[in-house]
Amino acid sequence: MVSWGVFGSYWWNTAVVGAPYTAYARKLGASPLVLGVLSGAILLGVVGQVISSYLVERTGRRKAILLTALLLQRPLWTLVGALPFLIPPHLAQWRLAGLFALTFTSSVLGGIGGPAWTSWMAYVIPERIRAQFLAARYQLATITGMLSALLVGKILDWNDSFTSFLVLFVVAGVMGTIDILMFIFVPAHDHKPEQAPALAGVLAIPWRDRLFRRYLYYTAMSAATYGIVGQFGMLYLLEYARLGKLLSNWYGLTLPLLVAALLGPACGRYIARFGNRPMLIVGTILALPLPITYNITGPHSHILLTATALTAGVVTAIVGVAEINMMFALTPEEKRSTYLAAVSATAGLVGAAAPMVGGIIAQALSGWVWVVWDFPVRNLHAVFAVAVLLRILHVVFFVPRLPETHARSPRELVAEVIRSHGEVVAGAARRIRGR
Repeated sequence: MVSWGVFGSYWWNTAVVGAPYTAYARKLGASPLVLGVLSGAILLGVVGQVISSYLVERTGRRKAILLTALLLQRPLWTLVGALPFLIPPHLAQWRLAGLFALTFTSSVLGGIGGPAWTSWMAYVIPERIRAQFLAARYQLATITGMLSALLVGKILDWNDSFTSFLVLFVVAGVMGTIDILMFIFVPAHDHKPEQAPALAGVLAIPWRDRLFRRYLYYTAMSAATYGIVGQFGMLYLLEYARLGKLLSNWYGLTLPLLVAALLGPACGRYIARFGNRPMLIVGTILALPLPITYNITGPHSHILLTATALTAGVVTAIVGVAEINMMFALTPEEKRSTYLAAVSATAGLVGAAAPMVGGIIAQALSGWVWVVWDFPVRNLHAVFAVAVLLRILHVVFFVPRLPETHARSPRELVAEVIRSHGEVVAGAARRIRGR
């Protein structure tokens, strides 16, 4: 829990998500289309996930697979930061090609480690405390991510030279490596199968499971709805709303992470009582307007930005904890790595294609402006409108069909949340009046 919650979270929120990667790519000369391709490269670890599933099913050596892949992955970000010093400015296209190659390689190596970690932790973490453990791990990671995002944003607002990016990426690589080294002390729980499956069989098994196929459809649509926005949400805050790197990270990453950290344990408790599906229904409904509300803002829209970031934090907590808990619940123990690889592969393929589609839309409408009530509607707003449409389809047709036998209704969940938190608010009001 501490490994990812502190060191891994710092690596992820500095190197992969948030303002630094977007700002760095733009500083290297990335157009909206190239930015979409780079966003897709982050998700192309699907190749590694398929490899991981096959290796786990064939050898059962989860720990060795994870350590090998991720100890190669994390130091790569030193090379990412060094690109401007290794390739001269007149070869700008080669800098971008190098960024794509390193991002893709990092993604594949991370994909190899992902299913190995998830199936390994299924043995390590007892089922009776799994939801609470994952929520606590998530809470610790979001606190670290929040602090690192603020620090990195402030540093880059002060000095966004290539030297600053190099230092930040080197530190992120070191922190990420420490994260993986801590797993050396975790028991291996290796379980080699009696008969190793063929690669084609590994890929086909989860899709033959009728109930699990519903979850794969949900995963594909979820990856499309969130993936099409890709790096464009951060790009909008940086260049259209002109918030700077510190405030872009605050509203786009840090504040949502803070809310998610505070709500993570509560989400675990509600899941234990009401099930995963009602939580996902509520979370995806709350997520519907976020692409629009984030991106009708300007440098002084702090009230709207705060409300949107708070809602995004609630969604992050609900969906993040419920999705991983449902994956554990739906996957049979003896084939868990295969099932998890199918989820990762589905999310990776669709999630990689979606931001490329967003990049094509943004590039095709580059320079287009439509003024509505004195507000300029630009190319990125078209991308966000498509994201909202996809989210509506997601909520109506895919989320309600998730398989869960003992889940209670979303209405009961919402009523309980209102009742319990209403009592807290009423009690606080009575104490204030009593003074």
